Formats: sequence, C-alpha cells, structure tokens
Amino acid sequence: MKSINYIKQGLLMQGLIIVGVLVMTTGCTKKFDELNTDPTTFSSLTAATIPNAFAKAEYQGIYGDPGIYELARALFPDLWSQFFANVDPGIKSDRYVIIQDWIISQWSSVYTVTWPTLKQVLDATATTQPEANAIAKIWKAYIWHYHTDFYGPVPYFQAGTGALSIPYDSQQDIYDDLFKTLDSAVTVLKGANASLTPYGTNDLIFHGSIPLWIKLANTLHLRLALRISKVDPARAKTEAEKAVAGGVMTTNDDNAFMDVGPNSVNGLNQMSPWEGARMSASMESYLKGYNDPRMTEYYSPAADGHYHGVRNGLTPAQLSASALNSPDNTSNVGPRYTIDNQATNKLTVMYAAEAYFLRAEGAVNGWNMDGAAQDLYEQGIRVSLQQWGITDATILDNYIHGTGTPAVLNDYLNSGAVSNIPVKFGATEAIQRQQIGTQKYLALFPDGIEAWAEVRRTGYPVLYPVANSENPDVVAPSMISRFNFLDYEYQTNGKAVQAAIPLLGGVDKASTRVWWNK
Repeated sequence: MKSINYIKQGLLMQGLIIVGVLVMTTGCTKKFDELNTDPTTFSSLTAATIPNAFAKAEYQGIYGDPGIYELARALFPDLWSQFFANVDPGIKSDRYVIIQDWIISQWSSVYTVTWPTLKQVLDATATTQPEANAIAKIWKAYIWHYHTDFYGPVPYFQAGTGALSIPYDSQQDIYDDLFKTLDSAVTVLKGANASLTPYGTNDLIFHGSIPLWIKLANTLHLRLALRISKVDPARAKTEAEKAVAGGVMTTNDDNAFMDVGPNSVNGLNQMSPWEGARMSASMESYLKGYNDPRMTEYYSPAADGHYHGVRNGLTPAQLSASALNSPDNTSNVGPRYTIDNQATNKLTVMYAAEAYFLRAEGAVNGWNMDGAAQDLYEQGIRVSLQQWGITDATILDNYIHGTGTPAVLNDYLNSGAVSNIPVKFGATEAIQRQQIGTQKYLALFPDGIEAWAEVRRTGYPVLYPVANSENPDVVAPSMISRFNFLDYEYQTNGKAVQAAIPLLGGVDKASTRVWWNK
C-alpha cells in the first residue's frame, strides 16, 4: 500500500542518518568522514549561512520533512491523540505497537539534524547577534519540550558535545532549564530594537519579528507551566503568571505557522492521497454533536457525501469485516490538506486560541490569568473558529452557548456518545475543567503531539478507548503514556539508558507515566 511504501522510503532516509552516526562514533579517516557527511549540514557557519541554518533547524525541528513527519507524527501521536484513526491493516501503531524501526527516525532527527544545526546557530550568534541568539533559544525550548514529552528522561545537557556516551537527564531538570532558557531569551528581546528582523525571511515562522517571537515564547512558557501543574503546582502558578504578565498570543495575527515550499512541503498534505489516516470516531462524536463548523475544515466528506470516523485500534480482521471501515467510507483530511496544497499550506507551530484555554484552566486553578475562566474559555472558542474562517457572529454565539452533546455514532462498533458535556460553560469546577480540555483539544488540530500530551496530562477530552491494544504493557482502555527507550540506545548507549530508568520513577514501559503526569 502507499503508506507502507512511504514508510520504506522514510526508513531508508533514517538508515542513512544512522550510518552517519555510526561513522562519527567509530573514528574513521578524514576522507571517509567527508564521504559520509550529510550534504545539507553546515560544517561551519558564517554571517551569510546562519539564517539558512536556522531555517533548517526550524523545519526539521517540527518534523516537517515528510519522511520524518509520517514516522514521528502521523503514525504515532496523531493516532494516539485520536485526531486520526487508521484504516490500513498494515499499521500496528494505532493498536499501541511501538515499531522501533519507525520511531528511531524521530530520535535521529533530533540528535543528528535538528539539534546539531541549532546548536551551531546558538554558538555562532552567542556573542555577535544577541537577538538572533534569543530567537534560537526559544526554538530550542520548543523542540526539546516535544522531545522529552515523548520519552521522559532524554540526553539533553550534554547532547551535541561529541561524547560517545551521553547521559540522560530527568524531565524535571529539563523543564527547569527550558523555563530559564525562555526567560533569558525574552529578557534579551524585550530590550532589543523591535524593528530588527533577525534571520529575515529565513525565519520560516515570523520572518524575524521580535514582538511575535516574544509572544510565542511567553505562550510556550504558559504551556509548560500548565504541563507541570500536577507535580509542582506552586512553581506552575509562578511561571504561568509570569508568562501572562509578559504578554501571550491574543489574536490570530499572533499565530505561529511555518512557511513551506516546493522543497519543504507540508507532510500531512503529502500523505493525504494514501490509504491510512482518517477521521477518528472521537472527533466525529464531538464535531457532529456540537454541530461544529470546523468539521468541514478539518476533514472531507466520505464517498456518500457525509462525514464518518472510525474507532482507533481496530484489528485487520475488524477493518475488513465492514465496508464502514474502508477508506472510501471514512473521512480523509480537509480541503486545505490535499496534496495540491502541500507547498503552500503552512505547518502548525502554535495558536492564539490555545493561550486562552491555558489561561482559562489557570483561572480555574485560582491563578491571575488576567481574566475570568468563562470569558477566557469563550474567547478561546471564538478565536479558534475565526482562525478557520468562521466569522459569522450568530454562528459563533450559537456554538459558544450550545447545549448539544456529543453524538451517538453509526459506526462498526455502534459507539455511544463519547461524552455528555455541552459547549456552554458549566457551573461546576469538574465540568469546567472537562470543557476547557475538550475545547482546547479541538482547537489544537492537527497538532497531534500537543494533543496527546494534554490528553495524558488532563484526561480530557474523554476519548473512546482503543478497540484493541497489542502492546502488552498497555492494557485497554488505558492510554499509552510514553515511548520506551529505543533498542538502538540500549545497544549503543546502554549504561546511560540503565542509569536513566530510575529517573522515570518506574520501569521502562509504555504504561509508565512521564514526570509531569505522575
């Protein structure tokens, strides 16, 4: 099938990366090193090449490359978050199977491409370009928070030093450093000339706009603060209030998207013709029950002209047992994600709507979020719908005050409604937390990495349990909690991995929760 064929292409690319790693760790001759150097890397940076290097670190850091996008995003967190479900019987990851030969692409991308390139930029700008250096620090925090959220402890502080064995660092220590990194970056940028444009158009996100980078940094800071709110509520409050006071995203003009082009396409668009990811049953139940106008933007109608999802985790036998589960009878991605738009449809980095939902949750916690929980919640919905082109005031108000609840489905498993909460803001704290989590989740589409993290942290939205788990460490209806440490790491960095296991606070299993989710 097309998806399997592309996986093979992605694995070939990954294999070339790993060969490069092995070459570097076996002390080859200078000539052999030159022959095995990635031609897209920068042996040294000059003022002229720094912007290009930063652009590369941005695109690779979000797993933008289609081969990495599929293997790091589409086949794992996009399914586990249930933005999508799988209808290809050859894809086991929807049943919580972690295919090591796939996920190593994500690991290799961070340690052999993204971080070495970004570290070069940070080193090259440290003393001569403070504004560019500060922006690179913000991007450092972005790429590393996603990476540690996949596994928990990861090599961080000594990554990129050239050592043959790199120790793992605790997620708690990594998050502490990410907060400090964002603080230092914002301090520099707030003292800078706001008319400067570091990296220019080579900055694929904001084209060097310092005010927009400050807002992104503070919004990311707010995200990280809420992430640790279970394990360190006092620090979470301090960090969240600091972020909001510093200025977070508030309008869709602040949204962070990444430019794409003919040679750096949107991976989700490129995968749209393949038989694989389709609308999940959870998304169908919520979007239909709420009469959510974003449904036609997120997904496309099936062959019968209607929108249909499918339950996550169906076995090959179940997938083939009913025509309801076929690619033609389930909804593919929406019109902006077609392959024709792969060179123009920008990649998602972060949305202003998320900032409102994070602030709403903080307000429910009793924190100073510069607004009341209900007002922030409703504004988050409004901004999200407007982002997707829904601007009619009546439609916006009707949705915000809607009392409809998620729909009962006519799917293969005859699934009941996924939950029973409406959109209209509730009267109790428990309902409010569920509503905030649900609407934030719907607004995050299509960022499955962040959606999976937030479902793990908050338990919201309520999702259908996977129909089947083929991972012996994750018993349905439990949700998978993390990626195991890689077999490759056990083989090549074994002592460091063994030392990292106690940092997990549990065994190295996919069911062991990461630090912020304890």
